[in-house]
Amino acid sequence: MNPTLESKHKDQVKQTIKKINQSWLEGHPEKLSQSFHENMMIVSPDFKILGAGKATCIKSYSDFVSHAIIKNYQESDPDINVWGNTATAFYHFEIAWEMDGKLFQENGQDFFVFTHENGNWLAVWRMVFSAPRL
Repeated sequence: MNPTLESKHKDQVKQTIKKINQSWLEGHPEKLSQSFHENMMIVSPDFKILGAGKATCIKSYSDFVSHAIIKNYQESDPDINVWGNTATAFYHFEIAWEMDGKLFQENGQDFFVFTHENGNWLAVWRMVFSAPRL
Protein backbone atom coordinates (compact mmCIF):
# COMPACT_ATOMS: atom_id res chain seq x y z
CA MET A 1 0.00 0.00 0.00
CA ASN A 2 1.16 3.53 -0.78
CA PRO A 3 2.63 5.00 2.49
CA THR A 4 0.67 8.24 2.05
CA LEU A 5 -2.60 6.37 1.51
CA GLU A 6 -1.85 4.07 4.47
CA SER A 7 -1.26 7.11 6.70
CA LYS A 8 -4.52 8.67 5.50
CA HIS A 9 -6.43 5.46 6.25
CA LYS A 10 -4.85 5.18 9.71
CA ASP A 11 -5.93 8.76 10.46
CA GLN A 12 -9.47 7.96 9.29
CA VAL A 13 -9.63 4.86 11.50
CA LYS A 14 -8.35 6.91 14.45
CA GLN A 15 -11.10 9.48 13.82
CA THR A 16 -13.70 6.69 13.68
CA ILE A 17 -12.53 5.42 17.08
CA LYS A 18 -12.74 8.96 18.45
CA LYS A 19 -16.27 9.31 17.03
CA ILE A 20 -17.35 5.97 18.55
CA ASN A 21 -16.09 6.88 22.01
CA GLN A 22 -17.41 10.44 21.91
CA SER A 23 -20.85 9.12 20.96
CA TRP A 24 -21.33 7.02 24.07
CA LEU A 25 -19.31 9.24 26.42
CA GLU A 26 -21.48 12.23 25.50
CA GLY A 27 -24.64 10.18 26.04
CA HIS A 28 -25.57 9.75 22.37
CA PRO A 29 -25.09 6.06 21.58
CA GLU A 30 -27.55 6.38 18.69
CA LYS A 31 -24.75 8.16 16.79
CA LEU A 32 -22.87 4.84 16.76
CA SER A 33 -25.02 3.87 13.77
CA GLN A 34 -22.73 6.08 11.66
CA SER A 35 -19.65 4.08 12.72
CA PHE A 36 -20.93 0.50 13.06
CA HIS A 37 -21.30 -1.97 10.21
CA GLU A 38 -24.66 -3.75 9.87
CA ASN A 39 -22.93 -7.00 10.92
CA MET A 40 -21.13 -5.49 13.92
CA MET A 41 -20.20 -7.98 16.66
CA ILE A 42 -18.94 -7.55 20.20
CA VAL A 43 -17.15 -10.55 21.71
CA SER A 44 -15.58 -11.39 25.03
CA PRO A 45 -11.91 -12.44 25.38
CA ASP A 46 -13.04 -16.09 25.23
CA PHE A 47 -14.84 -15.31 21.93
CA LYS A 48 -18.33 -15.50 23.43
CA ILE A 49 -20.68 -13.33 21.36
CA LEU A 50 -21.95 -10.48 23.55
CA GLY A 51 -23.77 -8.69 20.74
CA ALA A 52 -24.45 -9.45 17.09
CA GLY A 53 -25.82 -6.92 14.62
CA LYS A 54 -25.64 -3.15 14.60
CA ALA A 55 -28.87 -2.55 16.56
CA THR A 56 -27.97 -5.04 19.31
CA CYS A 57 -24.47 -3.59 19.71
CA ILE A 58 -25.79 -0.03 19.87
CA LYS A 59 -28.35 -1.14 22.47
CA SER A 60 -25.56 -2.52 24.67
CA TYR A 61 -23.88 0.91 24.69
CA SER A 62 -27.25 2.60 25.23
CA ASP A 63 -28.11 0.35 28.18
CA PHE A 64 -24.76 1.13 29.81
CA VAL A 65 -24.91 4.92 29.41
CA SER A 66 -28.54 5.08 30.52
CA HIS A 67 -27.60 3.51 33.87
CA ALA A 68 -24.05 4.77 34.42
CA ILE A 69 -22.56 8.14 35.24
CA ILE A 70 -19.10 8.28 33.69
CA LYS A 71 -16.65 9.80 36.16
CA ASN A 72 -13.44 9.36 34.17
CA TYR A 73 -12.39 7.90 30.85
CA GLN A 74 -8.95 7.90 29.29
CA GLU A 75 -7.51 5.96 26.40
CA SER A 76 -4.11 5.56 24.80
CA ASP A 77 -3.34 6.34 21.19
CA PRO A 78 -4.48 3.35 19.15
CA ASP A 79 -2.09 1.01 17.39
CA ILE A 80 -3.62 0.79 13.89
CA ASN A 81 -2.80 -1.53 11.01
CA VAL A 82 -4.35 -1.34 7.54
CA TRP A 83 -4.52 -3.94 4.76
CA GLY A 84 -6.61 -2.83 1.81
CA ASN A 85 -10.20 -2.51 3.03
CA THR A 86 -9.49 -4.00 6.46
CA ALA A 87 -7.98 -2.35 9.53
CA THR A 88 -7.36 -3.33 13.13
CA ALA A 89 -6.98 -1.01 16.09
CA PHE A 90 -5.88 -1.75 19.64
CA TYR A 91 -5.71 0.65 22.57
CA HIS A 92 -5.72 0.72 26.38
CA PHE A 93 -8.36 2.49 28.45
CA GLU A 94 -9.19 3.40 32.02
CA ILE A 95 -12.75 4.07 33.05
CA ALA A 96 -14.56 4.95 36.26
CA TRP A 97 -18.33 5.14 36.55
CA GLU A 98 -21.09 5.22 39.10
CA MET A 99 -24.08 2.92 38.88
CA ASP A 100 -26.77 2.40 41.50
CA GLY A 101 -24.76 4.46 43.99
CA LYS A 102 -21.62 2.32 43.62
CA LEU A 103 -18.31 3.39 42.07
CA PHE A 104 -16.65 1.06 39.55
CA GLN A 105 -13.20 1.32 37.97
CA GLU A 106 -11.64 -0.77 35.22
CA ASN A 107 -8.49 -0.96 33.18
CA GLY A 108 -8.77 -2.60 29.83
CA GLN A 109 -7.99 -2.85 26.16
CA ASP A 110 -10.23 -2.60 23.12
CA PHE A 111 -9.47 -4.46 19.92
CA PHE A 112 -11.49 -3.39 16.88
CA VAL A 113 -11.67 -4.66 13.31
CA PHE A 114 -12.85 -2.16 10.69
CA THR A 115 -13.95 -2.50 7.09
CA HIS A 116 -13.79 0.28 4.50
CA GLU A 117 -17.10 0.70 2.65
CA ASN A 118 -18.39 3.59 0.57
CA GLY A 119 -15.54 5.84 1.71
CA ASN A 120 -16.09 5.16 5.44
CA TRP A 121 -14.32 3.00 7.99
CA LEU A 122 -16.94 1.01 9.91
CA ALA A 123 -16.40 -1.07 13.03
CA VAL A 124 -17.38 -4.66 12.32
CA TRP A 125 -15.90 -6.47 15.34
CA ARG A 126 -14.89 -5.49 18.89
CA MET A 127 -13.24 -7.51 21.61
CA VAL A 128 -12.94 -5.87 25.00
CA PHE A 129 -10.51 -7.02 27.66
CA SER A 130 -11.18 -5.46 31.04
CA ALA A 131 -10.48 -6.03 34.70
CA PRO A 132 -11.54 -4.18 37.85
CA ARG A 133 -8.99 -1.66 38.99
CA LEU A 134 -7.84 -2.42 42.51
